[in-house]
Amino acid sequence: MDGRTTARRPLAQVLVDSVVPPGGRDLAPLDGVSLELLAEAAQDHRVLPAVAKHVAARPDCPEAWRAPLRRARDEQVVRHLGVLAELSRLGQALDAADVPWVVGKGPTAAALWPAPDMREYYDLDLYVPRSAFRRAVGALEDGGCTGEDRNWPLMATSRRAEYAMRGPLGVHLDLHWDVAVPRGTRRTYRTDPDAMIGRRRALDLGGGRTAPTFDPVDTVLVLAFHAAQCGAGRLMWLVDVARAVEACGTARAGIGARARAMRVEVPVGLVLDRAARVLGDLGETGLRRGGALGAATAALDARHGFPDLPGDRHRAGRLYSSARPRAWGTVAALVRDAVADRRIERAIRRGVPGADEKALRHDVPDPAARADYFRFVDSGSG
Repeated sequence: MDGRTTARRPLAQVLVDSVVPPGGRDLAPLDGVSLELLAEAAQDHRVLPAVAKHVAARPDCPEAWRAPLRRARDEQVVRHLGVLAELSRLGQALDAADVPWVVGKGPTAAALWPAPDMREYYDLDLYVPRSAFRRAVGALEDGGCTGEDRNWPLMATSRRAEYAMRGPLGVHLDLHWDVAVPRGTRRTYRTDPDAMIGRRRALDLGGGRTAPTFDPVDTVLVLAFHAAQCGAGRLMWLVDVARAVEACGTARAGIGARARAMRVEVPVGLVLDRAARVLGDLGETGLRRGGALGAATAALDARHGFPDLPGDRHRAGRLYSSARPRAWGTVAALVRDAVADRRIERAIRRGVPGADEKALRHDVPDPAARADYFRFVDSGSG
């Protein structure tokens, strides 16, 4: 990775300098950059600990910046250690219940970075087979976890492949039975989570701790697919993907074939292309080029630059989140998502209960709806 791309504003270049080894290139100057705006931009892209490490080590770092930058890194160290402690307890509970599981993103993505405290994260994502999901929930609840998604009528109707919980040590946990969370998304792609869990491997998380995670190619696909679904707008996600590709070694040439089998080649390819534009060439991955959609996202990056800064309006996120295997599907998703967003905005303005993005957190304890949701998961349909 070399961080070469179109010209960036100094603040944006400081962000990139913080996550890409500088090599022989000149670093962006800190003159004229305020600590407040730097911290805001870095936190927006979830790279504040990496920025803190990079900037504090520079001779031109203002002395008054050093204490708050050190604090930002220390806070991530504390979060990271807390997550590892929580993971140990939850893993033991799942193992005792004979539930196969893997960790995705979070600490396993941090392990790809030069130092795990460079990546900002706050929660855990655990993946279990759909057939073992009910058993996994029971094991975690017996182990001290509590549900954060409490709107059971909405869970029952939305059929999401994710259940948010809170661990006994207070860490947020998303328990997945598929990497494609919304029901409509699962109908579009063939993610085959059981096969992905079956290919799991042990990963060293540091400090003598290991955890099962996806194999190197699946790690790339999970990270890139998640980034696409979220609009590929954070520098952290691009670094995750670039380092995951690098960690594949010679296996990176097989990324394209597996992505095609899962029908995720378009969104994955768009994210890898953006990562290459921002961070440098990723090598041969076997992915086909992005066609008209890829050209559109590249043109937007060339015109507006990346990473975006607070206050920027042009993020192109919907082009990534709406990407589908075929062009007509992408167009339909773009229209459908735009209409859905307007409907939600109108409902929020009218004060409609449950219209906001935290609707799943509303406490609606409906035992029949909860039972219906678990019956649906157990059925293996949809």
